[in-house]
Amino acid sequence: MLFAYYVDNSIHQIPSFIYIAKVLGGTVLTDGPDAIKILRQDFPDVAAEFYATRAELQQRLAELQPEAIIQTDYSKAFLNVKFDTAHIQVFHGTSDKTYGYSSQVREYDLLLLPGERAYRTMAAVSLLKQDNYAIIGYPKADRVFNGEFSRDGTVQKLGLDPALPTVLYAPTWQDSKFNTSLPKFGAEVLSQLPAGYNLIVKLHPNTKRYDRKNYRMVESLAKQNPRIKLLGYEYDVIPIMAGADLLIADISSVAHEFLCFDRPFVFLDPRPFPFPFGKRKTWVWQCGPVVKEKGQVWSEVKAALVHPEAYAEKRRSARDEVFYQPDGRAAERAAEAIRNFVEKRRKGRRKAVDNDRD
Repeated sequence: MLFAYYVDNSIHQIPSFIYIAKVLGGTVLTDGPDAIKILRQDFPDVAAEFYATRAELQQRLAELQPEAIIQTDYSKAFLNVKFDTAHIQVFHGTSDKTYGYSSQVREYDLLLLPGERAYRTMAAVSLLKQDNYAIIGYPKADRVFNGEFSRDGTVQKLGLDPALPTVLYAPTWQDSKFNTSLPKFGAEVLSQLPAGYNLIVKLHPNTKRYDRKNYRMVESLAKQNPRIKLLGYEYDVIPIMAGADLLIADISSVAHEFLCFDRPFVFLDPRPFPFPFGKRKTWVWQCGPVVKEKGQVWSEVKAALVHPEAYAEKRRSARDEVFYQPDGRAAERAAEAIRNFVEKRRKGRRKAVDNDRD
């Protein structure tokens, strides 16, 4: 079987498929100049090829004729291949943003779901059919469940003092849905960092790409304090989370992913005015206190660090709902599901050809 993967220059999507590729094999195709640098530098054991234009991508895919193209975003229409292949969606996050449950999901032959919550949500809006999905877990988080990270080692690598409480602020990027807390709370989080605390600021890569105003604000404030480490264009948040004793989040997959570490949260309500969010969108907010007004962020952080078990039961329940079998083997299950699906599809095509001959 021959498999291909596609990712554009959305570098944060790389961890969502790369660990599947390491098990399953195949070739990664990208038109992203930053993506190909990361792939070649950090994953030299995975075949990766760069093509500057869609026409070149299409030509290469036509040459390879893979039996499946694994995608982390809704790129089927962009690729627009003219040969018969399976389009497999592995998604690039677990957040409750409606983008994850777009009607575009229906264009895919197989959906790999991280857990029970995604299954129930998609089933409720009729996105699932009997044979078009498999619940496999979250390959991106296998490293956490396999115990590959060290809290102190991570903090030291970032140039911070591991003896200090370390807080991670990981806001999502500015879009039209008011999901990011940067305009409302960003300056407060950075400028009011208390003495005796480290702060890691991990921005969504799209902030640097599309939101220069907020990026410049964060960059300027981070330079003023040696206990602040700004990571403005990193592709993988999981190793960074390993160093954090608490996560400050808004509405993003980052909040779901931090559940893997079973550490406390503080959530920032990003709405600039009373603007109703659906309950599903803020579901994970049950796992920590929610700050709605300015001036309260660090008092809530301090309280949460003093009492890390306050929301522990809810965190663990949410983790089990989001992530199927957190045993470090999700990439293996994904690879097996893809192989089985492609083999079944191959047999179906053979049977159809035989029936036509008869």
